[in-house]
Amino acid sequence: MAQVKNHEVDRYLKQPNPAHRLYLIYGPDAGLVSERAAALAKLSGADLTDPFSTIVLDADDAATDPQRIADEAHTVSMFGGNRLVHIKGSTQKNLANAIQPVLDQPPIDALIIIEAGDLKKSSPLRARIEKAASAVALPCYQDKVQALRLVIDQELEISGLTIDAEARQTLTSLLGENRMASRGEVQKLCLYAAEAEKITVDDVNQIVGDASVLALDAVVDAASIGDIATMEHTYKRLIARGTAVFQVVNAMQRHFQMLHLARSKMNSGGQTASSLVNTMRPPINFQRKDKVANALSIWQLAALERGLQRLETVSLETRRNSSLAVPLTSTALLAIAIEARQSRR
Repeated sequence: MAQVKNHEVDRYLKQPNPAHRLYLIYGPDAGLVSERAAALAKLSGADLTDPFSTIVLDADDAATDPQRIADEAHTVSMFGGNRLVHIKGSTQKNLANAIQPVLDQPPIDALIIIEAGDLKKSSPLRARIEKAASAVALPCYQDKVQALRLVIDQELEISGLTIDAEARQTLTSLLGENRMASRGEVQKLCLYAAEAEKITVDDVNQIVGDASVLALDAVVDAASIGDIATMEHTYKRLIARGTAVFQVVNAMQRHFQMLHLARSKMNSGGQTASSLVNTMRPPINFQRKDKVANALSIWQLAALERGLQRLETVSLETRRNSSLAVPLTSTALLAIAIEARQSRR
């Protein structure tokens, strides 16, 4: 049985088994699948720039012709050396039949790499490869946080940079599920900070992630704690950047719904705002925890309910009067910020 467990894949890739001539790389993270396929391709010994040494096949084409993969794998290179057959793309056709000839007669000086999506254990393609001695299936399922730490550490080592703890935590929270996209964001950050010795949280906030998301958080936090100047400045920047007004209203509604639920728990359980914020699910970004705790201390249940009603009203009004959406939303945010300031005093 040629199987490698999920947590063993990175270790396997450092020293692949030479008996394996066919690799199936599969899983829900397309970026990680492509990244691992690229790493294997480099280890194949084939010239990746030579179309006679590296053959890239579409999965549909390979599935249509049951002999295509075998023909390519057993073709002798014109100038000698190893060959690589790299199969990409998704297909609804049965690729399992197309790989059977190379499972029956594995190539000697060629490797075959197949990139696939999330395959069930019952998938014919996966089942045949896992039973073959000359092939191996490499799953791409992983713990997000651990995987992101590895990506960050790898790119920092390449760039010769370090990162402080706060910046690392912020960076991890901003990176997404796609490993390749996350690596690109970290590489971009390292390039930005190339002249510095250490990456700071300011560097991360300037370069990584969706700035609009960060600005939305800044707007709702500023409004809910009565910071009028920050709220107005950030709101104007969002609108100038092209952010839709409904996104601001929706973000504010979600924030007040979360505050309402948390405040209810505070009233019934006697918890402090700070302790409750630390147990919220989904977790609150550490940079926002103090502001959310502050808002919980400011807003009582009745006031939160009035705020939710105000936001529901402005949501309806902006849909009815799209030309007035920006000033209507600005007025509602200002009213919320003023009430928060008065309550804080």
